[in-house]
Amino acid sequence: MAPEVLKSKYDYKCDLWSCGVILYILLCGYPPFRGDTDEEIIESVKSGKYNLDEPELDEVSIDAKNLIKKLLTYDPSKRINAEQALSDSWIKRYEDLPDKPLISKALANMKTFRVDL
Repeated sequence: MAPEVLKSKYDYKCDLWSCGVILYILLCGYPPFRGDTDEEIIESVKSGKYNLDEPELDEVSIDAKNLIKKLLTYDPSKRINAEQALSDSWIKRYEDLPDKPLISKALANMKTFRVDL
């Protein structure tokens, strides 16, 4: 949930934030904003702070990390839009390649991701 959603201000930029969270999960295996309780997770989202120096992201390219940064930009007026995201160099580089290790890793992360309720 994008910070602006917490303020009841929803627009398409919230969807781009969500794409950034999903991309982070696909590349890392867990979400960028964490906590032991819902309240802690919400506070983490409100802070807008996340870590791209996780060991699970060591093999992830700078371009992919830069796309995450652009998608998770806290200020929605500075966050990229969908057209910019789809035109990003990381997306363009891999859009026509059918089977790469990073894609396999992302799929494996998606299969193992679960939320404990």
